[in-house]
Amino acid sequence: MYSATMIYACPGMCGVSGQVGKGVGVSHCDNRVDHLSAVSPWRGDVRIISRALAAMSVVCAFAVGCSGAGNTEESSVNVTAEESPVPGSPLLASVAEQIALPARTWTASGTHTAKGYTSATAEITSVEGMRADCDNVNLNKKLAADFRGDVFGAGMKGFFYRCENVGADTNEYWFTISSADQGQIDQLCDPTTVYPIVRDVQRDTYWVDEPFACTSRIGPA
Repeated sequence: MYSATMIYACPGMCGVSGQVGKGVGVSHCDNRVDHLSAVSPWRGDVRIISRALAAMSVVCAFAVGCSGAGNTEESSVNVTAEESPVPGSPLLASVAEQIALPARTWTASGTHTAKGYTSATAEITSVEGMRADCDNVNLNKKLAADFRGDVFGAGMKGFFYRCENVGADTNEYWFTISSADQGQIDQLCDPTTVYPIVRDVQRDTYWVDEPFACTSRIGPA
């Protein structure tokens, strides 16, 4: 259920192709779907997002005028009170502006798994592609300005901040995703939502996203 106030700290998942300024990677979604070889809406390299942003990986105040930080239990970075980002941070305001983060959003956090393959037939595991994707998430974090637009339509903002290889063919990802449309968050957290296979051109890996397990959901104030 939704509780009050908080805008997520947004890695998200959009064919990463852009870079804002120096040091903050922002992915731009190419929503073209080419049967089973659609360009992946979030895989690929995203350059370094500062530790201040990474520390806010679970629900933090992000946009201009939002309230203070939320629960960071799942964050992969340990942050003291003195290091925690504060409302009105110029860095966070800049990122929020670049990804067009709405002032009022519904937000979900949790984990999900994905499998990487060497072809659209999804028969042979792409071991190297899966390893490289996990390394990139853990090192650089991932920010998506339009997460899985092929499934949800425009407007989903995604942040992926931790990855673990949990099986020979499976990666697990920790996420925080926000939208101004409550229906999109409901669809994200629905275990029956289907995600078409998509291709990460950079790593030549075909990905099957599995259902998103939402462990927390927060609504606008």
